Amino acid sequence: MITNLVGLVVGLGTQSIVPRALGPAAYGDFSFLTGFFQQVVGFLNLNSSTAFFTRLSQRQQDRGLVTFYLYFLLLLGALMSILVVFCFATDLQHVIWPGQAVSFILLGAIWAFMAFCTMVLADMSDAYGLTVRAEMVKMTLKIIAFLLIVIMFWQQWFSLLNYFFYQLAVLLLTIWLLVRLIHHGGHAFSGMQWLSRAQADHYARDFASFCVPLVVFTAIAVLAQLLDRWLLQKFSGSIQQGFYGLAYQIGTLCFLFASAMIPLIAREFAMAFGKQDLCEMGRVFLKSTPMLYAIVAYFSCFLAVESRNVVLLFGGRAYIGAIVPISIMCFYPIHQTYGQLNASVFFASNRTIAYRNIGMFITCINLPLTLFILGPKNYGALQAGAVGLAGKMVMLQFASVNIQLWFNARLMNLSFKYLLGHQLIVVAAFTTIALACSYTSRTLLSQAHFSVQFLASGLFYTLFIAGLGIAFPRLFALRREEITGFLALGKRT
Repeated sequence: MITNLVGLVVGLGTQSIVPRALGPAAYGDFSFLTGFFQQVVGFLNLNSSTAFFTRLSQRQQDRGLVTFYLYFLLLLGALMSILVVFCFATDLQHVIWPGQAVSFILLGAIWAFMAFCTMVLADMSDAYGLTVRAEMVKMTLKIIAFLLIVIMFWQQWFSLLNYFFYQLAVLLLTIWLLVRLIHHGGHAFSGMQWLSRAQADHYARDFASFCVPLVVFTAIAVLAQLLDRWLLQKFSGSIQQGFYGLAYQIGTLCFLFASAMIPLIAREFAMAFGKQDLCEMGRVFLKSTPMLYAIVAYFSCFLAVESRNVVLLFGGRAYIGAIVPISIMCFYPIHQTYGQLNASVFFASNRTIAYRNIGMFITCINLPLTLFILGPKNYGALQAGAVGLAGKMVMLQFASVNIQLWFNARLMNLSFKYLLGHQLIVVAAFTTIALACSYTSRTLLSQAHFSVQFLASGLFYTLFIAGLGIAFPRLFALRREEITGFLALGKRT
């Protein structure tokens, strides 16, 4: 969480520079290409990365498992290369990536593959119990990367091409350092041996039992997400893509604190189910999920209310059209917390078929809704651009995670009504407080610069939320004795 606190500060600084330096159109192109190829990697991955993390958490000394997954990474890279070459050879690039230069398409594909490798290595460090050292590496890299961004901006080196090269350099350095970390942690890659045919077949069957039920769902879900960004690019253009990309990145910043804990909690689920201890799974879920939800909601509700000031701080007046998308999209990471932890419970308990069926149901709603919201007006659609896409994402996220939650609550014998009620109360309370604090700061500091009003509003909001947490600790899944202990510890230090 300390790493992600640094990441939050760095992310705020980066987001105040990059969108402004690139402009809405170039920033939209970067967002479109990287998002597109991330979805392609997500499809070719077929949830094997989740299976790998779950199995490695349960069998940390299984060197053959790691060797097998390295084979898979090479295969995934080869398939991506074949796909891109095929699109160029058949002249499909103008249809699939409208208005994009060949060089940027290739760089987007390389970026997505390297980002996936980075994620796999980070998951390995968590599975091996090397989280603290891995987070120190990532924290250092975040600071170095931000300093490079500042230098690029100061020296006026910013262009879409240079920004791609910067991203690839940072990813390459991250991969190298994580490989060294895992090696020095006693899990060297160099000592691995080739797998026999029988061993490879064994691991392939193990992964297939996990992944095959998800193949059709993954394909349709990835198609739906690709369709989101393609329709936005086709009918609303790069500028709307840039507005949505900025909104999505702001939402990602809200999720940073939760994302630090989710792999560790997922590891606890996997180990608890490995012991057939559903009570322990339920205890971890009930303690961690509402707490992380409230932490993410603290950031999200405030930034949703302050979306105008957020746009002026991060993008400048060129991004005024992103105010409403940002305000809506800030609510997306709140339920993303439940989404990822729900998925971790499904995967840890080997209920991939149930997870697939829920996802297929939501996807059947998603596809026609996407066409109606983003499609062209002359065909009876809304062509609602970034605002429509953000609204659809938040609405379907809420529906899907609560359907998943109902099934998980039954598995772990938890109260679904309590968890749903907690979600609604937290968002309603935090948003109301944020609105009151925003109005107060604008009224008291009506002559001050917008940044001063923004900071004052954040200070008032934080004090009120802290007071609310002390008065009603259950909002943060805490007991009053724990709050008293934290306060006593603060006085001693």
